[in-house]
Amino acid sequence: MKFIDVLGGELVKLVTHRALMVTILISTVLTLCYCIIDSGPPSSLGLSTPETAGVYAMANFSFIAAIVGVLIASSEYEGGQIGSSVLAVPRRGRIVTAKLLVSALVSTLLGLVLAVAIATIYQVPLGDQSVYATGAASTLIVSLALAICSWTAIGVLSTCAALIIRSQTTVLAAMVLLTFGGTPLMIAHPVFQYLPMNAGVLMFIDRETQTADWIHPPDVEVPIAALTLVLWSVGAIIAATVVFARRDIGARQATVE
Repeated sequence: MKFIDVLGGELVKLVTHRALMVTILISTVLTLCYCIIDSGPPSSLGLSTPETAGVYAMANFSFIAAIVGVLIASSEYEGGQIGSSVLAVPRRGRIVTAKLLVSALVSTLLGLVLAVAIATIYQVPLGDQSVYATGAASTLIVSLALAICSWTAIGVLSTCAALIIRSQTTVLAAMVLLTFGGTPLMIAHPVFQYLPMNAGVLMFIDRETQTADWIHPPDVEVPIAALTLVLWSVGAIIAATVVFARRDIGARQATVE
């Protein structure tokens, strides 16, 4: 079977996976509603600036990319269809690659939807102080572009984790806890800056205003944060590919021969 056929099969699985499609729909509606409710006039910005208005929502909702990334890979384990997939595509590396591409595509699109909402909904009430009126749109757009890249990486990492760990409940809990618990850990000790979720957040948030009052303010610059996230992603892809390629699917045990 050609890779394009494998990829097409993964896309069919995506659109026919009811729980996944419902998650995507609910996530889209939830993020749009949040932007509408949270946006407001300049007086509501608080410590934020027009250039950073709403950007932190990309961090708050990054768990969505984690959930979607897990569901893309874990559903076949839960339903027992993974055996049929492996029989249909003996070259397991193609299955892994196809799932990762689908995960990257969906998480990127979801991140893009939220980024576009932030770039528009948050800016409209600011009037002549909006980034479009002051000519500072590039700062906001760069931050949101980096945030979308972070979502893509989180989706890929989550799919890799789901390929390695067969329990959907376990991997979902772990990835969601990492997205929500990353900030408290980062406040507690600087070493946690290098966790993938935290590195992703440090790529796009305004550290000067949003982390200045932390006990241990992060000191990782954007290039280092991006490199950290890339290294985590590459390591996860290699690990998932090796484990999935050598796993005894028929025995349904998480062992490597």
